[in-house]
Amino acid sequence: MAAMKPVLELFIDANIVFLLAFCLWVVVQQGVSRTVYKHNYPAQFRLMKIALICIALSPAIAHVSILASKSIWPTTPITISDIAVASYLRGEIAIPAVEFEALLGARSRLLDALFDGEALWLAGVVAALLAVAVLQAIRMLQAAATLRRAIQGSYLWRRIGKIDVRLSDRVSIPFAARGFVRRYVVLPSSLVSEPKEMRMILAHELQHIRDGDVEWELAFEVMRPLMFWNPAFGIWKRSFDQLRELSCDQKVIARNRIATRDYMDCLMGFCKREVSNPLPYAMHVAFFRGQEPLAKRAFAGRLLALANRPGPSRFALAMPVIAFGMAVGVAVAAASVRQPGDWSQDRLMLSTIVNLERLAAINEKGFGRETWVEAQGAP
Repeated sequence: MAAMKPVLELFIDANIVFLLAFCLWVVVQQGVSRTVYKHNYPAQFRLMKIALICIALSPAIAHVSILASKSIWPTTPITISDIAVASYLRGEIAIPAVEFEALLGARSRLLDALFDGEALWLAGVVAALLAVAVLQAIRMLQAAATLRRAIQGSYLWRRIGKIDVRLSDRVSIPFAARGFVRRYVVLPSSLVSEPKEMRMILAHELQHIRDGDVEWELAFEVMRPLMFWNPAFGIWKRSFDQLRELSCDQKVIARNRIATRDYMDCLMGFCKREVSNPLPYAMHVAFFRGQEPLAKRAFAGRLLALANRPGPSRFALAMPVIAFGMAVGVAVAAASVRQPGDWSQDRLMLSTIVNLERLAAINEKGFGRETWVEAQGAP
């Protein structure tokens, strides 16, 4: 059980970094929305992907950040714990040293109590979270099985490299998915009689595959059992889905020279259709998801994005600079939540203050007992 403690600490740190990175992304997006890039959804989508990649690499970049900090600013604390200790020693935190040390070690003591079986309520909470995580994993496997049956129930229409374009009588909404080797675009058979509409939808789904959006969808679903309880996960996933579609729509219009009006009519046509045999929400990228929450708002956003297509930008270096700054911010956030690895001079001073406070408390108790014995007339 002791070997599980570092794993659980790493899991907690990962969720904290995910939350902090999401807050950083919100700030960055709000800033970008006030610039010439406010309607450039492909650029915003790239920024979001960079933030998520930095989170995935956060253990490595946190280690590099700490080493760089020690080399450049050896006396400057970087973790939240060390910053708090330095603030306490400067007199900025006015609580007894014993209580302050207890606050710093609260998480470690809780984990020790969990593995020692002393905190039954905490064990109950962990058990409940594990149960929900297992249910989420089962739902993911069920969605994958349903999707597999839908693909197997279709028939091959065209093959483009490693992409199979298939037609199906059982699906109403086109979607893109992938297997272990091949990728799939499944279209309703009714589109055969609508070649113009089929061309636009096929271009849309191929753009999703070209951008790796199916792989990102799978990555989010794999993360869901581990981060479903994190408030940032659901919000970020919805934002990712929205930006993904806005970015894809704009790229399809620009790449394939499709008339914006025709593309809007195609979207509105699918919005009006009645969806039969809807697929599970996860594990694939659909052309239009009428069953999802807030579908009408998402549809209106796609139409507005098509009406406000971005023009050429004169600030070509702006987005790389913003992306670099965001990557540095994620690195600092990842490094700040790490547990201190050694005893610094500040921590030795704090430990000395704690020991002096405890010694003073013991002396006060001892003095009080001696006074009481003398008052009783004992020899």
